[in-house]
Amino acid sequence: MSESIKRVLDTNDLAGIRMNKSFGSLVIGSGGFENLLFLENDCRNYIDKARHLRLGAGGAEALRDYILRMQHKNPGFFALMDFDDEGRIKNIFWADPHSRVAYQYFGDVCMDGIASKAIITDQDRAMKNAIAIVFPESRNRFCLWHILKKVPEKLGCYGSYKTGMKTALITCVYNIQTPEEFENCWDELISMYSLHENVWLQSLYTEREHWVPAFLKNIFWAGMSTTQWSESMNAFFDGYVDAKTNLKEFVNQYDNALKKKIENENCADFQSFNVTIPCISRSPIEKKYQHLYTNAKFREVQHQLTSINDLDPVLLKADATVKTYLVEDKVHFEDFTKLVTHSVNFSEDDVVAKCSCGLFEMRWMVCRHIFVVFKCNGIKTIPDRYNLGQWRKDIKRRYTLIHTSSKKHTEDATTKLNAMIDLYEANQEPLSMTEKCLNVNATTKDTTTIGSSTKQDGEDTPVADTCRRLFGLSDFDVSNIGHLQNCKPAEWKQF
Repeated sequence: MSESIKRVLDTNDLAGIRMNKSFGSLVIGSGGFENLLFLENDCRNYIDKARHLRLGAGGAEALRDYILRMQHKNPGFFALMDFDDEGRIKNIFWADPHSRVAYQYFGDVCMDGIASKAIITDQDRAMKNAIAIVFPESRNRFCLWHILKKVPEKLGCYGSYKTGMKTALITCVYNIQTPEEFENCWDELISMYSLHENVWLQSLYTEREHWVPAFLKNIFWAGMSTTQWSESMNAFFDGYVDAKTNLKEFVNQYDNALKKKIENENCADFQSFNVTIPCISRSPIEKKYQHLYTNAKFREVQHQLTSINDLDPVLLKADATVKTYLVEDKVHFEDFTKLVTHSVNFSEDDVVAKCSCGLFEMRWMVCRHIFVVFKCNGIKTIPDRYNLGQWRKDIKRRYTLIHTSSKKHTEDATTKLNAMIDLYEANQEPLSMTEKCLNVNATTKDTTTIGSSTKQDGEDTPVADTCRRLFGLSDFDVSNIGHLQNCKPAEWKQF
């Protein structure tokens, strides 16, 4: 194998290109398999050896060096290591300041003593009990896909499984709007097919609040379906790591994945400020969302608004200032379409609507059923509670102003983006929500532990100064860090 071929393989490996594609490019470049003096397996053997030589130190040392390097670049980088009795790494946790501040907006990580509001796991009793103890206020949801994939194994032995039982169970899970409806449907299922003695179904019913969709509509799930609970991280690292990636490689590839994620976010923000998606109606509500929301979220709003012309809400009852509407909607499946009736409670006093579909609670997106009820009641301006700051493009979120350990290559783009936002806001009417989001926690005494330093805020400050005081530079002190061989076993070590 020539040195030029080795350089190509090394370069492709560092770029995260898989071996089958890398070898395929060599085949094409040489004019066919017959012109190569080596096989794909030879390339794999070379890369395995090259990785070992290239990475040098062991995984633990590489990980430690990475953490120290990142903390030196930014004191807001936080890390913990857990060792066993023999001094070997058991667990490790780290978070860069970009992610830590983003939590205040989206709640998708655990940090600073604030537990996640929602946690999706497999149906594991030990995990369930641990979450209840460590995060008593968090909502634990079981992955529905993992539960339903066991249905053939647990119920396939029944003669009526293929003649109605399976369909009845799926109906009970997916086609129910409220917990009360589920209880009735479940009782009918158990009685109709004499399933009273089935232990597996009994256990599922006992834990129904952890997996039945009807019980999970009152909390934000970020649009994440239960079948995707592990897929989000897989997608994050897709093309960077695989099953054979060792710890040392993961450290480097994690950095590359994070860089790409930040670059994509900056590009999306740039698009939202430079490309205006045209409205599809004359609705003042749509116009308002076009002005406020990012392009991605505005498209979701339009998807809901395009359907309201097909909906015909029926007033069920009116008690004082609260009206209850029934909205019949078509739900499209792969093979058929069915009608589903949703209930919408509308309060005239404070212009608040709540729909049984739970879209707003679960995804922070107003559903078409609420939009059509607003239309029936002549609501021309969307209430502030439905203008969520998380989706707005006119707000400078603090996490976008934080320098991450991997952000040098995007600093110029970020600077230009922030300058563009300043110009945008200078030509708009003042927005009270902007000021509120810029001064998150500024009126309360805030102490944030950052590496080995502590920052305290007690006064309102400009955005740049606030970020500098909370997450800015401080003296880098490694005297209390030590090397892995000096770490006390069986305890967490904070860097």
